[in-house]
Amino acid sequence: MKKRIKELFVFALILRLILAPLFYHPDIKSQNFHFQFLSLGKINIYQYIDENKQFLPYRDTFNYLPLTYLSFGAGQILLRPLLPSNFFTWLNDWGPSQNNYPDLLYFMLILKLPYIIFDLGIGYLLYKLYDKKVLIIWLFNPLSFYLIYILANFDIVPVFFSLLSFYLLKKSRNSLAFIFLGIATALKFYPLLFFPFFLFYHPNNIQKIIRNIFAFLLPLIITIIPFVFTPFFVQAFSGSGLTQKITEFKILNIPIYPVIYMIILAIYYFSKNKNIEKSFLWLFLGFIVLVNYHPQWLLWFLPFIIFPILKTKIKTIIFVLIVVLSLLYIVLINDQFLFWGHLIPIDINYLYISSPYQIVTQRFHQSPELIQQQLKLMTVFLSLIFIYPFREKNT
Repeated sequence: MKKRIKELFVFALILRLILAPLFYHPDIKSQNFHFQFLSLGKINIYQYIDENKQFLPYRDTFNYLPLTYLSFGAGQILLRPLLPSNFFTWLNDWGPSQNNYPDLLYFMLILKLPYIIFDLGIGYLLYKLYDKKVLIIWLFNPLSFYLIYILANFDIVPVFFSLLSFYLLKKSRNSLAFIFLGIATALKFYPLLFFPFFLFYHPNNIQKIIRNIFAFLLPLIITIIPFVFTPFFVQAFSGSGLTQKITEFKILNIPIYPVIYMIILAIYYFSKNKNIEKSFLWLFLGFIVLVNYHPQWLLWFLPFIIFPILKTKIKTIIFVLIVVLSLLYIVLINDQFLFWGHLIPIDINYLYISSPYQIVTQRFHQSPELIQQQLKLMTVFLSLIFIYPFREKNT
């Protein structure tokens, strides 16, 4: 069995090394553009960008937390010996020639090496938490390939630390679990959605709850305090879209997703058997229905929900259909790099092929936004079917 598991990981590694260089999204460039400033000795990225924005070739703000900048900036420094001399020329080229670099394939391979490590680390944790079947689904499902290696955002790293926290929580190593969840949150704020579920997973008295809250907050306090009192940090971080996105959909001026979230949390809190995976699956279904999400946000939930979607064959089929609808929703976003544009490391001419958004609007004269609404309605229908308590003898 151990030999077969090793073979799976070797094959998964080879597959990822083949896929990683083939795809590009501008997010990986914009993020690494900001990370390069750490190697120049700029610790306060927020102040540096604010004071030098007019002189920079890329003028967007850095809308992430300090630990993200410090850790990925350090990672870029470590990868620097592997990168060719024109890498930083490319990072700072935002003109007409920015997509026409012959080394783009190699840039993508090196920049995604850390993603591969954390991706396989998640696979190992899933194997330890569940079984070989869950491991195989994680290692070889097209959705995670798309989210990790095509969109190429750094969300895979906080996802790893969130799952590591859950693994430690299952082992009753609470303090360490909450420290790692705090690290995940200090990289990207979304694990705060998971925090209450982790907090009430074990029966705890007030003293233990306070200790766990402190362990969770410690990484945030250490990394944010040096920056939090500067207006540059507050202005930059206010540009983060998660809070706005989850409160956009309203009925009678009441944000619906936060209401759904509180209902799911209440059901979880009062249940005798605390099923985090089932709760996160419900959160995921509500998320894709009620939130105009960025595509990479789907990765946040994925490792936690594989196990419950495999409970029955019909649930697996319905979930696959939900994923297909979600991907159709994504490719209809007006972003050239969500479809053919990803392939410019192979050939820059892919950038000039009409995207699904352009085909729908220009050739068929239809509204992509209206089609997206219809896809959402279909997702609502499938989600309601999915939460129906199906039971099969052979699961």
